[in-house]
Amino acid sequence: MAEKTARTQAKPAAPRDPESAGPPEFTFTGGAHNEAMEHLSLREMAARLPAALAQTARMAWRIDPVSATWLLAGQVLAGVCTAVSLGAVAEAMGPLLTGGGANERLAAAAWPLAVAAVAAGAGTTAEIAAGSAARRLTPRLATTADLEMVDAHMDVEVSAYDEPGFSDRSEAAEIGAARSSMLVRDAMAFTNGLVNLVAVAGVLAVVHPVLMPLLLLSVVPRGVGAVITARLDYALHNETVASRNIRGMMRWFLTTHKLGDELRCNSMRPHAHAWYAAVCSRIDTKLVGSAPRHLRVSLLAAALGGLFQLGTWAALGALVLAGSMALAAAGTAIVAMRTSASALSSLVVYGAAMFQHALYLEDYRIFLDRARELAVTRGGVDAEPPEKVSLENASYTYPGKDTPALGPVSLSLSRGEIVAVVGENGAGKSTLIRLLTGLTVPSDGEAYWDGTPTRDHDQRTLWTHVGLVAQSYAHWPFTTRDNITLGQPDPRGEDAVWEALDAVGMREVVQDYPRALDTLLARSLWGGHEPSGGQWQRLACARAFHRKPRLLIMDEPTSAMDARGEHQIFTGLREMKEDRITMIVTHRMENCRLADRIIVLDKGRVIETGTFAELYGLSQDW
Repeated sequence: MAEKTARTQAKPAAPRDPESAGPPEFTFTGGAHNEAMEHLSLREMAARLPAALAQTARMAWRIDPVSATWLLAGQVLAGVCTAVSLGAVAEAMGPLLTGGGANERLAAAAWPLAVAAVAAGAGTTAEIAAGSAARRLTPRLATTADLEMVDAHMDVEVSAYDEPGFSDRSEAAEIGAARSSMLVRDAMAFTNGLVNLVAVAGVLAVVHPVLMPLLLLSVVPRGVGAVITARLDYALHNETVASRNIRGMMRWFLTTHKLGDELRCNSMRPHAHAWYAAVCSRIDTKLVGSAPRHLRVSLLAAALGGLFQLGTWAALGALVLAGSMALAAAGTAIVAMRTSASALSSLVVYGAAMFQHALYLEDYRIFLDRARELAVTRGGVDAEPPEKVSLENASYTYPGKDTPALGPVSLSLSRGEIVAVVGENGAGKSTLIRLLTGLTVPSDGEAYWDGTPTRDHDQRTLWTHVGLVAQSYAHWPFTTRDNITLGQPDPRGEDAVWEALDAVGMREVVQDYPRALDTLLARSLWGGHEPSGGQWQRLACARAFHRKPRLLIMDEPTSAMDARGEHQIFTGLREMKEDRITMIVTHRMENCRLADRIIVLDKGRVIETGTFAELYGLSQDW
């Protein structure tokens, strides 16, 4: 009994999180300016700053010329006001520091002080106006850069995603896009420092010519420190970009509701969490490891800068004690030196920041340029609805691979027939779809639409005649209507939508949605409704039916459906076959019964063709 009680009370030990090293560590080598950062000097940074300023000005002017004008005018006016204010203070110092009664000195200094006060107020107002203009510009710059990144990804050939390093280059460019708004802010601070420095330099040159060089020397150590820090930051960025890309991808897998069931039922939490934590730790280790280097650079720069600044103040005191500078002039110099020191610091700090932003933006620009190259329209021939789509000795080899994923293959599909394509995983079915639809062009051989190579067509006109139900179809967070029309309504309006829903057996289901066709299909994001997996697949088929395409390709179109839904889809395909070329890609031989012809792929080659009756005995494995 005691033994039984002990067994009853015993609890299994909680599973320990397995130790995980995470994925292999990858190194990003696509940074456009690794060499430039390695050899960066204060002089080189200064030489490149005009280009960075010009780049900022062009971006700002292109997006909002009015705000850009206000920003520049406000900064120039603020600098003029600084010069006027310092000049007025210098004028007031003489009466204030000479002999005579207090009332007489105040009376003599009243007018210059009033001018200084008005100039200071006007300068502050100008700075506020410039800041307001910058706040109007900054979000629009960030949005424009973000939209350009999104457009670049949507416009590239799908083969671009298979290009080695594409994702890492995209990640690096994302940093540049994010820095675009920071560039305006830092350019504003840099320009403000430059304008103030020019304004103050004149005053200091009049007071004593030795003061300005001394001030410049006091800022040089800080400038060198900023340059070294910029080098370290850019190197750190390149060291972690691949890991950050992996982390972002994995985070989506761990947090999306789409994989929540699989994550839990397969007890994946310990391993997945440890894997993700390992990647985070890898990034943190590099970031934390860089902190001592940054600290040493900052401390050394600050110490040397402080010594030079102390020497400047000592020189000023020596000039006064030696009688080489009047006390009134010394008072003016003190005010001017504080202003110029601040301006010089802004020039160095924000100049280094601008230079660094400009490098990240160059990664962004290079990515966009590469994306434009990969998105160039292949030809100018507008595609018509095809009667025949064919491949002639066509093959396709993915970037970085030595052997073709498909081909050479020769086949043709004609209007009015249903062709089924079967084959094991990796047989080349997805690549075949890409070639027939013009998503990619063959590496060798040709793909034709009615005798015209797809590489000669404007590919966007090809796709207007294609309906594709992909194996991995999207659950768009749109309304039911938009999930069917995809923003391309039929002239018959809602009648066409309901007709497409009837074809997949979804009319009654959609009518029961809270707002029917206006129901948002994204419960977790929008508070809308979430269809089941089979219903989503029916909606994906309804999209293709609604388009009424001449070339309809369905990749495992009924894998998530019940028998009734599968029967309804295939019945609809038979009824509409005369109006289009239909291709069904499947692993299941049973789904090929309705096909007029079956093509069997294996390792990228066509190994059998024929009817269901002809091939069934040869294809028991399917």
